[in-house]
Amino acid sequence: MNDYFPLVLLALLSLVAAVASVSRLRRARIIEDTPTSKIRSAPQGYVELVGYGELADGQQPLLSKLGQHACLWYRYRIERYERSGKNSHWRNIEGHSSDRPLLLNDGSGHCYIYPDRADISSHRKRSWYGNSRYPIPGQGSSLLGRRYRYTEELLCEGDLIYTLGLFETHHPVRDSERNNTRMMEILSDWKQDYDRLVTRFDRNGDGDIDLEEWQLVRSEALRQAERENRSAKQLMPVNTLSYSPSRQQPFIIATSEPESLSRRYRWQSLAWLLVSLGCAAGLAWLLVQQSASTISAA
Repeated sequence: MNDYFPLVLLALLSLVAAVASVSRLRRARIIEDTPTSKIRSAPQGYVELVGYGELADGQQPLLSKLGQHACLWYRYRIERYERSGKNSHWRNIEGHSSDRPLLLNDGSGHCYIYPDRADISSHRKRSWYGNSRYPIPGQGSSLLGRRYRYTEELLCEGDLIYTLGLFETHHPVRDSERNNTRMMEILSDWKQDYDRLVTRFDRNGDGDIDLEEWQLVRSEALRQAERENRSAKQLMPVNTLSYSPSRQQPFIIATSEPESLSRRYRWQSLAWLLVSLGCAAGLAWLLVQQSASTISAA
């Protein structure tokens, strides 16, 4: 069994690296082949958008978990240095990313980007060290305090943001639906004081609301609902970009121009291809060696 373990390991590594290479190359080609859309005129479906990150009206910035920096999105990782005999490594002990939507402005409109399940890369990435699980504010890295390693990535207001994902426009409910909903709320409130309702709408003086009088009640409630909705602020359509259920449509967010991001994926694809070929070559060499040993033994 031990003789086959290196063969199986190299075969698996070669396969995984090949899949990673194809995946990176496919992403590069999708970025290159997908034209940039404007939010105002973007079609419903899978689109590419480029704009700048903003805070929504009245919204406060997030504070990053480790560095306490004002941002639109953050991701952090905490690792602990562990030693076992002659071996040592960094072990991941905690990590998380924020899930609040980002607001993208491309000059033609706004779009909320939901970062859940996105492949996010940012130029705002920082790593530093400390001697406690969580960094102490104001304390920089020290050669004597390198038991923990902290890594934090941010997207901040004003950052250029490239994104590729599922674009949807959500329209507010129709006026008739809003009016009917508000009418039912008004009727429910009026029923709480039935005596007052009778005093106001009892036309025949029988001390009750009959069917004809109930129609008057509904008509008056509808008129009040229409007046309230006319004076209320009109709701605008809301644009969103999120994860696509199709595996052929990656969800990408990056602080890079499309050309730069595409080149990065192509270089990553080449690197994984070289790893795959190297593992395949090692596998072939081991097979040749084992075949030669078998022939010699025979």
